Amino acid sequence: MSALRAEGCKLGSLLECAGLARSSYYYALSHPKAPTRPELWEAAAEIFSRTANGCGHRQIAMCLRAEQGVRIAYKTVLKMMREMGISCGIRRETDYHRYNSYRGKVGKTFENVIGRDFAADGPWEKMGTDVTEFKQPWGKAYFAPVYDFGSKEIVAWC
Repeated sequence: MSALRAEGCKLGSLLECAGLARSSYYYALSHPKAPTRPELWEAAAEIFSRTANGCGHRQIAMCLRAEQGVRIAYKTVLKMMREMGISCGIRRETDYHRYNSYRGKVGKTFENVIGRDFAADGPWEKMGTDVTEFKQPWGKAYFAPVYDFGSKEIVAWC
């Protein structure tokens, strides 16, 4: 915005285009963004370079506390690392190997003979069934009706 103002653009127009309040603009001018804990950057870079693919922000924070006696939070170290442009190449194992109960196709599957054509010319030509589970205070109950697509009736149930 400062560069456009130097070219002669009006501040009110620029703020309107950016959707920014005048007070926010002047606050940002008077409070320039300073790097986070620059006195620790060299020590953090040295700790990071000890291993081949670096170490994470928690490990760096722990080493800074133990070796330098610095009082620092791991979030601050993470912010420092982002500003320095370094990141850890190690990931937690759980990110890639989460529990998965899928076992593939289990049991018998049958060919789709009906092909979503549930209309029947007469009774007893096409039938379908399904199992419904009901949770009851004493346990679970199952209901399995047999439906006739021709007569639109329940012909059997269990």
